[in-house]
Formats: sequence, structure tokens, C-alpha cells
Amino acid sequence: MVVPPASGAGAGAAAMYELPLLAGHTTSSAQAMNDTGDVVGLSLDANRDGHLVRWGADGSLTPLQAIDDGSGGQAVKVVDDGTVAGFTDTPDGVRHAARWSASGTLTRLQEPAGYVNGEAQDINNAHVAVGHLSTDTATTRPVRWGADGRATVLRLLPRAEGGAATAINERGEITGYVSLPGDQTRLVRWDPAGRVHDLGSLGGSYADPSTINERGTVIGRATDANGTWKAVRAPHGKKIKALPSQDPGARAVSVNNSDVVVANVKDRSLRWSGTGTTVTELALLPGTGHTFVQGINDAGTSVGTSDERAVTWDAQGKVTALPAPAGLDQADPVAINAGGSVAGNMASSRAWPVQWRAVVWR
Repeated sequence: MVVPPASGAGAGAAAMYELPLLAGHTTSSAQAMNDTGDVVGLSLDANRDGHLVRWGADGSLTPLQAIDDGSGGQAVKVVDDGTVAGFTDTPDGVRHAARWSASGTLTRLQEPAGYVNGEAQDINNAHVAVGHLSTDTATTRPVRWGADGRATVLRLLPRAEGGAATAINERGEITGYVSLPGDQTRLVRWDPAGRVHDLGSLGGSYADPSTINERGTVIGRATDANGTWKAVRAPHGKKIKALPSQDPGARAVSVNNSDVVVANVKDRSLRWSGTGTTVTELALLPGTGHTFVQGINDAGTSVGTSDERAVTWDAQGKVTALPAPAGLDQADPVAINAGGSVAGNMASSRAWPVQWRAVVWR
């Protein structure tokens, strides 16, 4: 299958293209996309066993090597040269952090003595990955893997009992959380030297990071003193603050490199300006009732759904439906890249069980 090249930032998605399956497989799932148009995800056989794959920008299919013929896992990130990070399972179900070359060759990321499993959650273009490792007593520690695959267990705040690293930027700054006594969590940032910085709280007990951008801004969510979840942002060197004009239960999901944040709350999707002072509700398609935003690129274009239909929103919040062939009425867009191409999944509600297929819009 040949997928045409992207038509440029802001040009919009002209058509949808299904991505190919491994031989004998029946369904697939896109999980991430890079700015050059590569997509990573799963190709699933008739038993619903998933095998990690990378689809090139031209739609070509490359299997990602498994550990001891295991299956399952997740490809969490593909960087510009086609290198993939994520995790995969051995046949006995034990999960291991991994990195794959553009040709699909597996590198198991180091598990130092005492650790038995792990997950990579992000990787940058220098091939530095972050995630967590666990002991056989389920103690979880945040970790950074260098380009050589060797692990460095990251420092914790005083009194912290564990944690996880969830995202890394190109400068090597990392965000994640630490676990405190009493089943509490707290947002943190690690600088390139490995020092840990407490990002504060809203007065509540829990925090959950989403990502860190190239300016070092961290977004996520945290509970206030009443236990209400709020979308939060912490510019570089500052503590978290709740984003203004939001209802209870908001969850920040993406930020671009101009500090524009998108979030979901109940059945609504919101967009905050780079200064955080202006909030815009992302519009519904006519005849639909709820929206769900999944991400935003540096051009300010967001992607998500309006009811079950895939859509994009421009920088002013105007909504545009992404094209879908007749019969495919369920959409799950997962990522938008710098050129405006979108990766996701499509299915028909008339089939049971639902047969999802990985797709790109260009």
C-alpha cells in the first residue's frame, strides 16, 4: 500500500488510508506517530494476540521483534529516525521495557539487579528513554535509559517510596510522579543532571502528569483540598497551578511548544492560550453532543472526536470532520503530527466484535 506524502502544515487531511496487516491478521491498532509520518501500533491475529509493528510514512509494514516469541505490549513513541520505544511481554506475561531500531530489531532496556520488569513511557531523538522499573515486591522506581540502553534509577523526593518517569523532552528534562506515604502522589521534574524538583500541589493528595514540552512546561492533573481533579500546568522552574475557568474533573492531555494546552472535562474539550489566560471550548460537529480531544501540534491544530466522528480543530476552535469511508462510523484518532497528518483507528458499529483498523489521514 502506498500512502501519499503529507501536503504540509495546515493543509488538512484530504483522505483516509487503511494501514496493512501482518499475514493472517484481522485487526490493528495505531498507538503513536512521528513528524515524518511513521506510525506504530499492533497488528492482531484471529485470537486477538497483538504483535508490535511500525508502518512507514509510505504505508510499508515492519514487524517489531518480540522477546522469546512473546506478544502484546505497546509502542509508546516513535522518533524522527524511526526508532521506537515501549514495552513487550515474554510468553509467561512478564513485561519488559524495550527499544526498536527502524528495521525492527529489539534492544531490551536494562533491568539492574533486583528489578524484574519495566515499561518505557517516552523517548527523545537522542534515544534516551524514560519509564519505570519494578521489583518482585512491586516497588516501582522512575528510570532513565541512556542511548546505550543502560538504566539510571532517578532520585526521589524525601519521604518518597517510589514513582515513575512519564515523559522526556529533547533537552533531557523529565517529568513524572513520586509516591508518598498514605498512597499519595506528587508531580516532579528531573533536570538533565538528574536532580529532582518538587512541582508542588493544589492542596490535595494526588497528581498525575501528562507530558513535558520543549520549553520545560509540565502539564497534567492534580486534586485540590476538596479532592477535585483539576487540569494543571507548571512552566519551567515554577510550581503547578490549576488552569482557569474549568469544571471539576478536568484532565490536561497535551501541550504544544507554545504552551497551548488542551484538556477534557466531562463531555467538553477545552483549549488554553499559551499564557493560560484565555480558554476556548472546542466546537461540536452539528448534530453531536460531546467532544474528546487527544492532542495538539505546534501549528495549534488539535485532533479528537465529536461523538464517534474524527475531527480536527484549528487554532480558533473551529471544527472540521475528518473523512471516513461509508460504513465506518466509529473513530479513535490518537495523534496529530507537525504536518497535520493524523493517525488513529476506524471501525464499523455493525460488526461484533468490533473490528478496528489502524489508519492515517493525509
